[in-house]
Amino acid sequence: MPQVGIVNSTLAPPERRRGRRVALEVPLLMRRGSGNAPLIELATKNISLAGVYVEAEEGQVPAVNEIVVTTISIPEEERRAFPFARLVGRSRVVRVKPLPSSQNTSSKKRYGIALEFGSDMTALSGIPPRG
Repeated sequence: MPQVGIVNSTLAPPERRRGRRVALEVPLLMRRGSGNAPLIELATKNISLAGVYVEAEEGQVPAVNEIVVTTISIPEEERRAFPFARLVGRSRVVRVKPLPSSQNTSSKKRYGIALEFGSDMTALSGIPPRG
């Protein structure tokens, strides 16, 4: 009797994201360590209410589980996709992956970084409250 099985099958890993992501390239400032550490200027690739994905060059890459302070500025023309002017607070690095060299336009190695927003992340509206 012939054997029946799956050959050369690749299953996608289960989706772990907790929220819908929006492809949005906006400025992100990241500070590692103490308040005296320099700010690292990056740009988001996508964002959700639970976290954000950015890319950075070697030397700018935090370690997995490191806590960083992030500030994300949402330009006014993009606020329909993400209804805040700014997000500010701590984030935890949940994943760091080297990017393929085909996606790299500089001589430095680049990494994809997934950040999970902490409970102290504050969304600031661009419209002042009335009252």
